[in-house]
Amino acid sequence: MPIIVIWGDDKTKCDSEVEKIITQNISETWRNLNTSKFNGDESNQVFQALDEAQSPPLGDGSRVILINNNPIFNNKDELLQKKFEFLALNIPNSTFLILQSIQKPDSRIKSTKFLKKLINENKGREINYKLPDIWDSEKQKKYVEDICNDLDIKLDKGASQAIIESIGLDTLRLKNELEKVSLYLSAKQKNKDEILISSTHIKEIFNDQQSNIFKIIDLLLKNNIYESLVEINNLLNKGEPPLRLIAGLTSQLRMHTVVFLLNDEQDIGKISKIAGIANPKRIFYLRKNVKHCSAKFLINMMIKLLNIESSLKRGNNPLNVFAENLMSLTE
Repeated sequence: MPIIVIWGDDKTKCDSEVEKIITQNISETWRNLNTSKFNGDESNQVFQALDEAQSPPLGDGSRVILINNNPIFNNKDELLQKKFEFLALNIPNSTFLILQSIQKPDSRIKSTKFLKKLINENKGREINYKLPDIWDSEKQKKYVEDICNDLDIKLDKGASQAIIESIGLDTLRLKNELEKVSLYLSAKQKNKDEILISSTHIKEIFNDQQSNIFKIIDLLLKNNIYESLVEINNLLNKGEPPLRLIAGLTSQLRMHTVVFLLNDEQDIGKISKIAGIANPKRIFYLRKNVKHCSAKFLINMMIKLLNIESSLKRGNNPLNVFAENLMSLTE
């Protein structure tokens, strides 16, 4: 399967998968000549990569062409689509084309439909490493617990939540920090065969402020912009991916806005369905949150969040982008 699509916001695991493919398939002697990396944000580089992918490897082993920030399955570009389809029919079996992106392939785009066909015909492969959504606390806890299991670390009740709040979910940082905690506790708990981490240990070692998406949204809805920026900076400094953070904020604001606009609606089930809220009981909490908001304020905030997302995707500094846009809400 020479065409491999890797997507997801768990950059550590995505990069690790790319490195594994390179190591398993490329001769170490010919690695430099048979490994090519391109930036998908530059259209000329994408076309150059697709041209080079039609060439067989030099010497022993295979060849790997990597396109980071791959645009093929998320941008409607007929010329690029045709180029990709042509390549898929002409790529040598000894050449691997790796298409890597944070975003999930858009199922509505023709090139994505063509990719599905390749996968069904065993000519392509799709791999995803997506971090749990920032508002999905249960999946976040499960993610932390799985990593701890891999490291042979046991968690006491409440420890997984403390880890999320103090360390974040960046895989590489999470593993590094947990290994530090493990070393610290193994020295402290000399007579114990296994490492048991409690929430108290995490707070003692990291002494971090608790920051999460819900707290930030609450602050924004109360127009406490300065405090919300402090919490945002805390999350970014702990390794929270900026695009995942803005996606979480936008999703939560959308829920609050829908609940606000349907304030006169009595059917809680209907509101839940429209707002995309799994637990209808949350409606009462959300209504309380937006009780003192105005439609103008909520719409203006949504515009600011969309501006932030656009600026982040253009590669601007996350701290500056959040500050510049959110501070304008106070004007």
